[in-house]
Amino acid sequence: MISPASLSFTKFLHPWALLWLGAVVALFAAECAARAPGAMRISTGDTLSRIRGARRAWMRRLPALLRAVGLALLVVALARPVRGLQPRRDVADIIDIMLCVDVSGSMRAMDFVSQGERRDRLFVTKQAVRQFLRNRKQAATDRFGLDRVGLILYAGYAWTQCPLTLDYGMLERELDLAAIDERDPEKRGTAVGSAIGLAVSRLRKSEAKSKVLIVLTDGRNNRGELDPITAAGLAKEFDIRIYTIGAGAEGEALVPRQTLFGEMMVPVNLPIDVESLERIAEETGGRFYRATDTESLEGAYAEINELETTEIELDDYYDYEEGFVPWAVLGGLAMACSILSRRLWFEPIP
Repeated sequence: MISPASLSFTKFLHPWALLWLGAVVALFAAECAARAPGAMRISTGDTLSRIRGARRAWMRRLPALLRAVGLALLVVALARPVRGLQPRRDVADIIDIMLCVDVSGSMRAMDFVSQGERRDRLFVTKQAVRQFLRNRKQAATDRFGLDRVGLILYAGYAWTQCPLTLDYGMLERELDLAAIDERDPEKRGTAVGSAIGLAVSRLRKSEAKSKVLIVLTDGRNNRGELDPITAAGLAKEFDIRIYTIGAGAEGEALVPRQTLFGEMMVPVNLPIDVESLERIAEETGGRFYRATDTESLEGAYAEINELETTEIELDDYYDYEEGFVPWAVLGGLAMACSILSRRLWFEPIP
């Protein structure tokens, strides 16, 4: 269905084609000035005087008018109107980034504050990752980003939540699905080494200019068969740089626990293995960040975003949506109506 909104456009890709509108106007004017084909001079009478009138004269111009309107619409379609025309900059030497996010039970700790409300660590981490993705787009409304980014979640073991992709819209949907599941015994604990090892296996064959791994955790490695330091050594062999983030306030944190009286907030000491995280980052040429509140957590991702930028740019290209179809359809309909009206009402007598 053709709506007024579908006829809107941002720009013509071939504006020179609009010069043909002058020829359409000249053709219409010539048809109006010419005597109707097949006309006869006859004596006028009362009956013919009643038949002939202004309305009849206007109707005689209808086929020519419809034809002129149809040609004008087709000329507009030929000029290729487009919607949403925005310049884009093509880039080369992109970066492949794998995000590792801890979803162990300790990420339920309510020691962060966001927009005046107390929030758990996973909630604030999701916010920081979303902002990180937005900062890697050319425009906030874009669905696709400049660099490929993937998502690995881990608790008692690690799994790929989203493979490397330029589709940040899909990546954000997968991030929204990240949740803490303490009912599954296999997901209890924190397998930092397994997460790094899985990320290395996803990045090792990449041909990107730079390969980056961002590991966020709020605890220490206590599950999995791969030691984090050994995994960092593997990452170094494949030129993968690791940034580590230790998320969580110092000292005890309130964690929701099920008790005989229902769910209650229980103070729990959740130490972070800062020494290992620093060593992992140093081993691979990255950096370690200690995030004790919402601002420092978001700041860590923002600083990593500044350190890992894509700077090489190539030629411009343009992102737009074609808008010529409604104009072409209406033009074709007007031409068809012109032919039909002439055949039905104004066919010359042989």
